[in-house]
Amino acid sequence: MSIPPILSNQACAFPANLFHHAKVHNSIVYTTGQIGGDVSGRLVDTQIKGQAKQTFTNLATILEAAGSTMDRVLSANIYLTEQADYGDFNEVYTELMPYPKPPRTCVFVKALPAGALCEMSLIAAVNEPS
Repeated sequence: MSIPPILSNQACAFPANLFHHAKVHNSIVYTTGQIGGDVSGRLVDTQIKGQAKQTFTNLATILEAAGSTMDRVLSANIYLTEQADYGDFNEVYTELMPYPKPPRTCVFVKALPAGALCEMSLIAAVNEPS
């Protein structure tokens, strides 16, 4: 069985034919990691809060294209390049991730694409048809 990919050109840069923004299987959407870049691929800010907000915008756009929303998120994987950014990232996360907050993993890494300070991928339930 072929699983069709999800591509959203509304807010996210295209992934240069390496991968798609998401795939849906058995009513679950799996997103690729997103950074705080705009549709051109440029980072929108040099600070963690601005990049984190854009990361959420990108992921919300991808979830919408896949038939889901942020309040259907089941799990989040977060990557930060600086431990010092943990508090500021969490401020944005607390503001933008709907309650109840999903389980999450946050790890610190040496570097991210394009010099990004954060990256996040999500697993979410697809909205059931009414």
